[in-house]
Amino acid sequence: MRRVRVINRTRAVVLADSAELADNYWTRFMGLMGRRELPAGAGLVLKPGGGIHMWFMRIPLDVIHVDKADRVTHVLRGIKPWRFGPLFVGNKLAIELPVGAADSTQVGDQIAVDPSQ
Repeated sequence: MRRVRVINRTRAVVLADSAELADNYWTRFMGLMGRRELPAGAGLVLKPGGGIHMWFMRIPLDVIHVDKADRVTHVLRGIKPWRFGPLFVGNKLAIELPVGAADSTQVGDQIAVDPSQ
């Protein structure tokens, strides 16, 4: 999978140095299922975004939903395995991060996803 960098431009915070970009059916379907950990600086960017579920997940996550104008529309903090996030979210991106990585992010913040260095 390609790697990208996720930045909260509003707050000048790097949310993920090396997130995976899931931009096809298979990578979006598999997501982070089965992983035992998500290290600091890592993440998964689901493109297109939308509703997420935590079925078959082993770790809790922070999830940020981003619209077509690159603004945050929802922030889920510490969503636990075997739960559903908001399902009917027609967003550009859903960004899955380790718990705590989205602590400074608020609805309305501008997010950038750039190629990883």
